[in-house]
Amino acid sequence: MKLYYASRTGNVEKLVQKLGIPEPVKITDGSEIADDDFIFITYTDGKGIIPPIVEKFLDANKGHCKGAAVSGSLERHADTFCFAADKIIDKYNIRILDKFDKDGNETTVKKITAAFD
Repeated sequence: MKLYYASRTGNVEKLVQKLGIPEPVKITDGSEIADDDFIFITYTDGKGIIPPIVEKFLDANKGHCKGAAVSGSLERHADTFCFAADKIIDKYNIRILDKFDKDGNETTVKKITAAFD
């Protein structure tokens, strides 16, 4: 299983580095195609919006997505914290592994790496 991710401010990228999963794939414009099953990590745009490149990527690849984790900012958007996760559940029926603040913590790392076991 592979790891795909979207990172705008660098928080998701920091988490990906903590995970130590070999050969993670950063989506850059949403046109990437996943040929095998994968776990996906993304940020939340603005006040609870799924980033457009993430929607484009998931529209094309949702059948291979076995779980997602979503970053948000409790400091900046406590009232809509990780709402993109709820929207991903509703729109794509993808299991959410974790909703985490900024670049996550050890609990986040454990939840995501467990999906690779």
